[in-house]
Amino acid sequence: MNGGVGALRQPSRPPRSAGPPPSRPRVGADLHVHSTHSDGVCSPCEVVIAAARAGLVALAITDHDTVSAVAVARREAIFWGVELVAGVEWTAAFGDREIHVLGHFLDEGDPAVVAACTRLRLARDERLSALAERLAALGLSVDLDALRQAFPRATLGRRHLAEWLARTKQVGSVREAFTRYLGDAGPAVVPKPRLDWEQAIALTTAAGGVAGLAHPPYNLREAELATLADGGLGALEVDGPAVSARLGQRWRDWADHSGLVPIAGSDFHAPDRPGRWVGAVVTPDESLERLRGRAAGAPLLPVTLSAPRPAPGEPRRGGARDRR
Repeated sequence: MNGGVGALRQPSRPPRSAGPPPSRPRVGADLHVHSTHSDGVCSPCEVVIAAARAGLVALAITDHDTVSAVAVARREAIFWGVELVAGVEWTAAFGDREIHVLGHFLDEGDPAVVAACTRLRLARDERLSALAERLAALGLSVDLDALRQAFPRATLGRRHLAEWLARTKQVGSVREAFTRYLGDAGPAVVPKPRLDWEQAIALTTAAGGVAGLAHPPYNLREAELATLADGGLGALEVDGPAVSARLGQRWRDWADHSGLVPIAGSDFHAPDRPGRWVGAVVTPDESLERLRGRAAGAPLLPVTLSAPRPAPGEPRRGGARDRR
């Protein structure tokens, strides 16, 4: 099937709904934003423009398992006067669950970071082919060459396949694609490649950055967070889309107990997700400076390629879920 490629191409400028009006006071940092280099729909330059319109002091592009968007966005950030924090969101294994480890203020050109991103990209290419094969076995059609042309820089995954199925009229919507085929329990699902959590933290720290836990699982226990902190975690995402005040306060208390920097971000992917536009959730200036200081003084840890170790207490399955 070759149709639908043009419909999948990304917009040339950010939609107005990608951020609040430009009259918003210039304050705070959105430390969790995705671009077309992973599973976002706006380019790196477009999310920078959205951050400027939102009146943000700083922006971190934290694409999944890749740092390639940072260099692309840097000149745009300088032009708009927005501090660009080099970032990444590693997919990691912690015991029997998946977690996501944010990296901030890291050197995106660090050889070990680049090598890890390359390995993960190749593994994701293999996963994409396996997903397409499973969809084909279910009577659907995916043209992988056309899909790659439509998203030339993206780290392709489930979201892109769901978009393809919707735009080529094989399903009624992206939601239906996940509900029927690509959801976590769907018949076409293939596990994502993951780093060990210790490796994700070590890679980030050795590159001069700070590792933080993104969107903590709702059933995370404080003892598990302490294990991560003992392993080099430096920050905890305490606020984000749909985080209740009660849960956010719990995570702030835990961050304080563990000596972690409390951070926040919108987890922006697309402007059609209510409450998730660039700048919808921000890290206060004080916490941004704490994070910066933590990066400047972060100890260098050796990168370990050891097998994942079970987390204490045999945690239940669950955790961060995304449609990749």
